[in-house]
Amino acid sequence: MKEALDILKKYWKYPSFREGQEDIVRSVLEGKDTLALLPTGGGKSVCFQVPALLREGVTLVISPLIALMKDQVEGLQKKGIAAQAIHSGMEKRQVERILDNAVAGTVKLLYLSPERLLTSVFKEHLRIMEVGMIVVDEAHCISQWGYDFRPPYLRIAEIREWTGNAPMIALTATATDQVCNDICEKLEMKAPAIFKTSFDRPNMHLIVRKEEDKWGKLKEVLQRVPGTAVIYVRNRRKTKEIAQFLQRNRISADFYHAGRNAEERSMVQERWINGAIRVVACTNAFGMGIDKADVRLVLHWDIPDSPEAYFQEAGRAGRDGNRCFAGIIYTAQDDVELKSNLTRQYPPPEEIRKTYHALSNMLQIASGAGAGQTFPLDMESLMRYNKQDPVIIAYALRVLQHQGFIYINDTAQYFATIFVPISHEDLYRYQIENRQSERILKAILRAYPGIFDDHVAIREGELAHHLSIPKAEVVNMLNWLHKQEVIEYQPASNTMRVTYLTERYRPEDLPLDIQMLRKIKEQAEIRVDAMLDYVQGNPSCRMQKMLRYFGEESPPCNRCDYCLERDKLDLKDDDITLTYNWLKEHLKDGSVPLTDVVAEKLPIKKKKFLEALSYLTDNNMV
Repeated sequence: MKEALDILKKYWKYPSFREGQEDIVRSVLEGKDTLALLPTGGGKSVCFQVPALLREGVTLVISPLIALMKDQVEGLQKKGIAAQAIHSGMEKRQVERILDNAVAGTVKLLYLSPERLLTSVFKEHLRIMEVGMIVVDEAHCISQWGYDFRPPYLRIAEIREWTGNAPMIALTATATDQVCNDICEKLEMKAPAIFKTSFDRPNMHLIVRKEEDKWGKLKEVLQRVPGTAVIYVRNRRKTKEIAQFLQRNRISADFYHAGRNAEERSMVQERWINGAIRVVACTNAFGMGIDKADVRLVLHWDIPDSPEAYFQEAGRAGRDGNRCFAGIIYTAQDDVELKSNLTRQYPPPEEIRKTYHALSNMLQIASGAGAGQTFPLDMESLMRYNKQDPVIIAYALRVLQHQGFIYINDTAQYFATIFVPISHEDLYRYQIENRQSERILKAILRAYPGIFDDHVAIREGELAHHLSIPKAEVVNMLNWLHKQEVIEYQPASNTMRVTYLTERYRPEDLPLDIQMLRKIKEQAEIRVDAMLDYVQGNPSCRMQKMLRYFGEESPPCNRCDYCLERDKLDLKDDDITLTYNWLKEHLKDGSVPLTDVVAEKLPIKKKKFLEALSYLTDNNMV
């Protein structure tokens, strides 16, 4: 392990591995299939990136999150580590060039989206590629019992036919025992070593508040808890409303959601990371892959869909090990909205077919055509074109993606990029034969070294300034050179893109897996029930409830809102539980005068019963 520690110190500047990391790294270096469960912020990436640099060959990293892939590749490249990413929406020539480099041994870590694994171009290269290790990130996506099931993950194991004895490591931050078993089975792991660190976060205080005045409670919480905060909201409109409310109350804040343009999202993220703004109100589009250790508060304005999603988002607080808070503020109406939202998340098959048909028609794709092609996707145009509920359209697209018919890339490309795919000699000859392009090509070569090796970010405006011509003229010239195959030019884009992974079907022939849809919905209902139990079920330690869901037994945490209130009143868990259950039984037919209640035979002593009742009423539980 000395070599692994040396790598960690050299590239990551850490003096030692965190708890759990060293055993995982050792297992992988010994060539064992490995399943690693580490909580959000537990340092999953180090567990495969360090051994990747010590094993021969290229490490394949399979991830469903393009934004996370890009962030990790960029971070590795800044460390001087040869890493590349391939995902849907990239041009074929660019993909082939990266794969050629991987075969040649000049790429150490190759990130791929699961949809790319079984394309013919990837399989052709994989057969002659030396693979040192296979990494499956967000491994819970392979399980139909998991909260983010993605069918393309089910085919990952097929590549093992061409990767020899390369070990596989699967990583996840949130998985129940059932999901863990499913991961090992579906990935065909051989006698896997399983490492599961505790999901407990000793520095985290879990809080739940039922409030009719959410706005007042939000302001109060932010005044009482200093430091950086994230507020998760279910819908985009509310993110802006919350940010504006906080600004009016002299709390620096901004909002973030996928509907804002790329430049705005990048600016909000950068200002928050650098401490220029304190609070970001956001949808779940924010936070994945962001490395900010000093977040003191993560607050949920709505009840999350599942314990997995909640714990992953809450886990973005307190990564520095210092005291932090994770809370939910809800009203009596929120549980109704949660169940209503669940119904809309799983539209019936006819609605999914209708969305698919409308999308294909809008993009003018003929039946039997479109496979492998990428198109700009304007959601507003689709909603105008198709008269369905916008929420149903959004979730129907998600189903179509999860079942492998389309792939939606909503990750913006902030800068234009250029790559020269021809040799220096061929480029020189082209300049001699095409004098009208010579000036711009010389300017590009002077300003952007490295364009013969990889796509390099450029600014068309700067080129226009150096050449003293309009920016539009520069863009036209770059597009012309791209058509001549002298350069590969990718303009900056804020536009979502959709890639058809199969040919277009007639709507009635679309082979939806109805049984799978039914099973996924049933699992989602179980997770919603678990979340409602966490928020408003039988009163007990919050952390204990959450850990029990993930199959981990633990004593009360003595730091969540329940535990602190219990200790303040000198009550035992049984006092509160017995009182709550007794009241639940006796009040099921409606309200009862308190004098009638205490006249009954109580489950515990009257004094303790009244103290427990006081706790339950103070917390809006009765």
